[in-house]
Amino acid sequence: MNRFKAHLWVVLAIFSLAFAGTAMADENELVALKSQMAQSDKAKAEEVAGLKNQVNDLTKKMSMLETKLSGVEGKVGATPAYVQSGAATVEGPLNGIEVHGFIDTQYNVNFRQPVNAGSATVTNRGRVFDNKDGTFAVNAAEIDIEKAAQEPGQAGFRVDVMFGEDANIVNGTQNDATSDVDLQQAYVEYIAPLNFFEGNSILPSSVNIKAGRFVTLAGMEVIEAPDNWNISRSFMFGLGIPFTHTGVRTNFGLFNDFFDVYLGLNNGWDVASDNNGFKTLETAVGWSPLENVSFFHTLYWGAEAAGSDAGKRILNTNTVTVDVTDKLSVMGELNFARQSDVTGPQINPNWYGFAGYVRYQFTDKFALSSRSEIFVDEDAFRGLTDGSGTISSDRTFGQTFTAEYKLTEQLITRGELRFDKSNDDNIFGRRTNEGLADTTSQTTIGAQVLYVV
Repeated sequence: MNRFKAHLWVVLAIFSLAFAGTAMADENELVALKSQMAQSDKAKAEEVAGLKNQVNDLTKKMSMLETKLSGVEGKVGATPAYVQSGAATVEGPLNGIEVHGFIDTQYNVNFRQPVNAGSATVTNRGRVFDNKDGTFAVNAAEIDIEKAAQEPGQAGFRVDVMFGEDANIVNGTQNDATSDVDLQQAYVEYIAPLNFFEGNSILPSSVNIKAGRFVTLAGMEVIEAPDNWNISRSFMFGLGIPFTHTGVRTNFGLFNDFFDVYLGLNNGWDVASDNNGFKTLETAVGWSPLENVSFFHTLYWGAEAAGSDAGKRILNTNTVTVDVTDKLSVMGELNFARQSDVTGPQINPNWYGFAGYVRYQFTDKFALSSRSEIFVDEDAFRGLTDGSGTISSDRTFGQTFTAEYKLTEQLITRGELRFDKSNDDNIFGRRTNEGLADTTSQTTIGAQVLYVV
């Protein structure tokens, strides 16, 4: 029994020692863990203190910066909104501006080589831009700067400046023989929202308003050479319609934009300042009954005589364009004009004309175009005359063939053959150096090189 108790005490002592050792080990680990936590807390406290110091420093610097900025704003105004918002892209009135233009160089030859009476100038009669024979010419170098208004509430502008021999023909006064610069277009525009028509299927929800100088809406052909199919212009373009107007022009759509409508009021035909007290009304409408067919009709009415409001001039032009196929396109133009209350032998003169155009695009680079036209100026009122003052029933026909080849997307070359014929033998002049009689016709060839930007 005594031996059993001894063994029991030994076992209890062993267990006691084991538990005591474990307890001592746990206590040592706890002490070590507490030491680590204390060190970590101290490091965090030091880190927090450092961050507080940095924040205090930044606060002081921001305060100093705000003080400086407040002084600057008092001199130059508030900081722009796009800077305040932190936007990366700088916006402003110059954003979205586009620059375009072209250079037009030509050489023309008239087989008749007509000479004006009393002058050594050799001219192609009835022509507008290709009117010089046997000479190289820089007809036009044009720069167009535009920022177009796109949405209601937006504003824009456009400026077209033309240099060269064509500029003198289309300038606002047409009486400065030395001017080779023309401000062809210069206008501001604004798209005014019409919120009270919003959702209306007939009336427009906005209207584009232009104020300044702009090219005419009349006719098929335009001043810019690259936008025409031929080198030369038709008789109707040069003699029958205006080039530019100065005033106000509005543009809006009707019936879900099926009709493209223009209404305007301007100073008249090709004048920078009004030469009488009566303004000219401008109206036009375009529409497309089919995707590949479009019509455009214009009407101008107003007093065009210098210093007189009595005589009114009316002009109506009508054009149609049909894209028959991807390669074949045709156009037609029918115009009529009349001037009332003209003094002298030309009483109530009228003029009218028709032109038909065909263009076939054989390849991306090569195309052929043809124009057939007739222009009637019965009282020689629009300048298709020999200058003698004799009134004759002048009917002039023209047939033009033009070949076009693109060397690059920007560099365009053209060659042209044109034949003109009139029922009056005084129209196209004579070869005075050889003593030949007046002729009823003229034949010209022309070459053109265009660079388009």
